[in-house]
Amino acid sequence: MTGAARHTGFVAVLVAAVLTLAGCGGSDNAGDAVEHPEGSRALVLNQPTAVGDYRVVASNVTADEAGIDVVSDGPAEGGTVALGDEATIGGFTFTLVDIELDEKDSAPGGSRTTVWILPAD
Repeated sequence: MTGAARHTGFVAVLVAAVLTLAGCGGSDNAGDAVEHPEGSRALVLNQPTAVGDYRVVASNVTADEAGIDVVSDGPAEGGTVALGDEATIGGFTFTLVDIELDEKDSAPGGSRTTVWILPAD
């Protein structure tokens, strides 16, 4: 076997090993797709989002809770909601179903932290 053939064979084995090991990780990696309940809505950190007749904003987000502010016809109302809890704020009832933290340092307004809520029917 020539030196070039040995090198090509080594590279092929190395690539196969890397691809095999890459597939061995758990399913909770940040790049894995997470399915959310049908009808759930994404709230990007500090960006008002229209949900029906309400404007909803998520702020002060941690791994297990988020501050939620709701505006309808009157002044904004807010509260802290834990992951998995149902809450009614400003007449708007929802369940906090997921929190995806953006752990990178982002420019102001550039965070991709997302809070997923499921509005009640």
